Amino acid sequence: MGIKAFLVSVLATTYLFANLSIAVIDFDAGGHCTNEQAVVITNLFRNELIRSGRANVADRGNMERILAEMQFQMSDWADPSRIKAVGRMIGADYLITGQFSKLGDNLHLIVQMLDIETARAVNSSRITLANVEEFNERVKAFAADFIQKLPAGNIFTGTWSADVMHGDVIDNYVIIFGTNNRCRIEITSLVNGREFAEDVDGTYSYDGEILRINAVLRESGIPHLRMIQWRSVVSMSADNTSFNMSIIPSRASNNQMRTTFIRH
Repeated sequence: MGIKAFLVSVLATTYLFANLSIAVIDFDAGGHCTNEQAVVITNLFRNELIRSGRANVADRGNMERILAEMQFQMSDWADPSRIKAVGRMIGADYLITGQFSKLGDNLHLIVQMLDIETARAVNSSRITLANVEEFNERVKAFAADFIQKLPAGNIFTGTWSADVMHGDVIDNYVIIFGTNNRCRIEITSLVNGREFAEDVDGTYSYDGEILRINAVLRESGIPHLRMIQWRSVVSMSADNTSFNMSIIPSRASNNQMRTTFIRH
């Protein structure tokens, strides 16, 4: 692999993981260490995640404010709807939690990553300590092991736009790709001097080659468009700032147009 190809590969990988949004909740002391010690250990772990550059890590101060406003309690971790709500408020795809326990003379810390949509653990690591102070010596290795298990980020997450001209019509598409295959599509259309606009929720999927986008529009929305059912091979730019796909811009024809979407 040449130097240029190598650098492109590194940039693409960095961007892919940077789209992974994580919030690290202060670890639960469980009565096996002080709350202050648990917070310090959480901060050490959080700092290693930030240093790795493998994810966007939520600001602790903002996160604590949101948790307080939602009156989030420890018992809420058993409620998938509460996990989803707090994750969305923080703007995270995943929440990382940790809990201390003790068996004999050893102190155990189990750290888990929860998918906010399913409330299921997708990553888990455990460390056994002789005492709390030992964590300071072993945090880098422990965090590195956890980071290796991080799921890949979604390369499409974010806002993209494209202008499409067909006949006497100019359509502007803004697509906001969220997590877990959901998206928001904002369409502004200029038809014979009249402007139409509609926002609609949709779904999408990507298998590494083909991007599928689906949404149903209102009858009173865009005159020439009632449904989006796009299925196309995608060409992504080397720096992941634009992609090219085929779309069907009008229900009057099944003709496809190759269109370039630009990342905002």
